[in-house]
Amino acid sequence: MSFASLFYSNENNILALIIFLIFGIFVFVKRKRFDVEGKVIFIYRTKLGLKLMQKASKFKRFLNVYSIVGIFAGFASIVYFIYISAPYLGLMFQHPSSTLPAADLVLPVSGVPGIIGVPVLYWLIALLVVVVLHEGSHGVVALARKIKLKSSGFGFFLGILPLAFVEPNERIFNKAKRIDRLKVLSAGSFTNVLMGIGFLLLYLWLSHYLVATGNVSFTPYVLHIVNLTQNGPAQSAGMPSNVSILKIDGNEIQQPNQLFNYLNVRPGTTVNFTSTNGTIYSVVAAYNSSITTNANHSYIGFEGYLSLPSQPAFLISQIAPNANPTGAVASQLGYWIDGLLLWLFVIALGLGIANFLPIFYITDGCKMVYEAVGYFTKNARTQLKVTNAIVIIFSIFFIFLTPIGSILFSLIR
Repeated sequence: MSFASLFYSNENNILALIIFLIFGIFVFVKRKRFDVEGKVIFIYRTKLGLKLMQKASKFKRFLNVYSIVGIFAGFASIVYFIYISAPYLGLMFQHPSSTLPAADLVLPVSGVPGIIGVPVLYWLIALLVVVVLHEGSHGVVALARKIKLKSSGFGFFLGILPLAFVEPNERIFNKAKRIDRLKVLSAGSFTNVLMGIGFLLLYLWLSHYLVATGNVSFTPYVLHIVNLTQNGPAQSAGMPSNVSILKIDGNEIQQPNQLFNYLNVRPGTTVNFTSTNGTIYSVVAAYNSSITTNANHSYIGFEGYLSLPSQPAFLISQIAPNANPTGAVASQLGYWIDGLLLWLFVIALGLGIANFLPIFYITDGCKMVYEAVGYFTKNARTQLKVTNAIVIIFSIFFIFLTPIGSILFSLIR
């Protein structure tokens, strides 16, 4: 393994392991400086980044408009989430075994049900970028609204999941105008959503560039024949019902939609299928009035499916599941960066929208809903009760969209 492969290999975790070890040593050496809150959150307070946030907070007009748009984006995200998730929840209830959960965790593992696997180095970098800019946005907007910051820092939830934070002066924050508190609360998630959109555009551009310049090759799909139509063209040509096809008329299947194009021939046309062992089956396409009324459409007479010789390790792959970089180091690095942009998009947008939602009492969305309810009632107890009801309903709704919901629906159905 070359040294460069530590950086451009998607599934190699050696470099990430080195990073974990270095960070673990730091935590051990500085363990006495970590504070424990609620017995599940371990935090390390610093002043890191406060001066930079102070400089960025001078653009008050821009930040005022930015944070106001963020408030509308936050509540619009909640409405849109209900709009797209409610019908999908119905689909999960009706077909729990065949409908994938709408919400999964994104963690650096692969092959675990209910978890979208991500290469560990991508996960570390994406989480660092997303969390730092999220918290930095909170801090910058807070300073722009004259809310002082006491500290910044990082930590762990349950001792495992990393987190970062900026700590405003609670007394000043609580005395600030309600609209200013909403501006601060919405800024982080709004930044994540915009980041996600930006990373998506960069990913699409780089993907197009890599393909157009020949820096990416495609592993061909294999067509597996599993059933033949009785006395159909394929069976009449001597094709067995358990053969695997590599080429059709000498062409490899590099994209799933190519299969339809290769088989979309006029009746009477001979189609040559090359199997994995090199045997060629010449099948004459036929017309069947029971299948189509168009005399120019034909059928071959088989059922099958496509697969790749080597299945991707992770559910989400850059460019395509069968895309691979060429041997050049520049191609490998470009492909690796393309994957990083893809996961930055997935994690930034996912965390941004999820953090807008009022779920589990741990998101900014919970606090935003609390502040919004305050506009309709001056009674603190009523405000808290309404907020609790909304958070509980949303949390249950969200749980039903996860693999837990799929299990529950399967038991009910």
